[in-house]
Amino acid sequence: MTPAPRFACLWVPRFAVAALVRRDPALHGRPLAVLTGTPATRAVVEASAEAGVRGVRPGMGASEALARAPGLVCHDRDPEAERSAAGALLDAALGTSPRLMAAAPDCVFLDLAGLDGLFGPAGSDVPEAAGRRRRDQMIDARIGERLATATAEVGLPASVGIAGSRTVATLAARTAAGVTVVPPGGAAAFLAPLPVGCLDPEPDLAESLERWGIRALGELAALPAAGLLARLGPRGTRLQSRARGQDDAPFVAWVPPEPCVEAVTLDWEVTALEGLAFVLRGLLERLAARLAARGCGATALTLVAGLADGAAHRRRLPLIAPLREPRTLLALLRTDLEGLRLEAPIVALALEAEPASLHPLQADLFVPPRPSPRELGETLGRLAALVGPDRVGAPALGDSHRPDAIGVTAFTGSVAHRAAVAALALLEPARLTCRRFTPPLPAAVEVRNESPARVEAAGVRGPVVACAGPWRTAGEWWAETAWAWEEWDVALADGAVYRLALDQATGAWTVTAVYD
Repeated sequence: MTPAPRFACLWVPRFAVAALVRRDPALHGRPLAVLTGTPATRAVVEASAEAGVRGVRPGMGASEALARAPGLVCHDRDPEAERSAAGALLDAALGTSPRLMAAAPDCVFLDLAGLDGLFGPAGSDVPEAAGRRRRDQMIDARIGERLATATAEVGLPASVGIAGSRTVATLAARTAAGVTVVPPGGAAAFLAPLPVGCLDPEPDLAESLERWGIRALGELAALPAAGLLARLGPRGTRLQSRARGQDDAPFVAWVPPEPCVEAVTLDWEVTALEGLAFVLRGLLERLAARLAARGCGATALTLVAGLADGAAHRRRLPLIAPLREPRTLLALLRTDLEGLRLEAPIVALALEAEPASLHPLQADLFVPPRPSPRELGETLGRLAALVGPDRVGAPALGDSHRPDAIGVTAFTGSVAHRAAVAALALLEPARLTCRRFTPPLPAAVEVRNESPARVEAAGVRGPVVACAGPWRTAGEWWAETAWAWEEWDVALADGAVYRLALDQATGAWTVTAVYD
């Protein structure tokens, strides 16, 4: 008879805080707040238990948090520390089971099948009268203790849940500290008293269930599935499946990505970029074939050049999205290598690609079609090759009141989400869009009665038929970047509307934006 599946969930609460404490053990036990945002809008993204006792909560502004908790230690979020902590969590789990599923940086699932021989009790540990159920519980407890000890040794405070499904194991880890084992057949009794909020339902679903008086998972699990589908749709039935302890996706084992490396020893010395590009083209074609066999793309390329004097030059090129199209990768490498000066000619090359999965895009019948991740990644790669990687990304406001203080940041995390929301908002009807010129267009402006009367600039020419302004702004008077502007909105005879700016320090006019 096939044994019932058993899974363990290894979860690190307050992961951003735990990563900082792991990096700096002196922070242990102190009230700590992890901040994110610009210096002017810094807010708490996560707080330690000691800070939470003093009233510090996620989403709270930094100044309010400091006022509530004198002596609070504030640190900016450290992505590198979190990346290291996520790797340490995987290492701790790999010491117990080779079959892992990395659900999130702070959460790892383990398939416990086949571990009985490793963690099963010795003959003298269990009385002969002990049944199979007792033996299985002892094995689960030993595995849980092993996982808790391993994570503590790598500097992470983790909770462990063990159950017959990943959903139940997750709730066991999140609702109690230490090691929690849900025995076979005990999932329903364990889940029944837990609040519905444990499943993090969407706000409208939570509101509907609250109106119905459904507050516990046992009450949600007992509802008729057909009626729930009719009233709340598929989201409601998925939530009910989780309330019954069912997993909504199969277990996909995590496989440590092995880098793809292609190397060549040259029969001649390379001294020019064109010759280097010729060699790189062959290496990239072979790398692309290997990545395609894995169903992966490259998230970074590392080039190691062996020089004729015995030295080696190493440089790493991070990519905006997983890519494997050789021409795009070659264009990115050429852009990165332009201006490179080496002490000696190149006699050997090695190119390493860091692989990452290319997830398929599931089509939705009720939303407009979207580009595939591969096509989007290749397009972003080509744009980066044309204009530079530092000029491709999501718009980000700088920490300044200067009107043109807009920069670019990478498409990651909440920044990408906010950029997507802003882009969708621009598609709403009857909304005026202001597109800024970068850099602004130098202009000659004729002024009559203290107002712009005519504009002459590249692609912008004509008399002003209507204008609004001026709006005067100034700032950073204490630094060399001091500025003082006078801005006008002007409509020209051809129907176009532009934003003009007068630099009051130099008297120079520019066309800074156009309205669509």
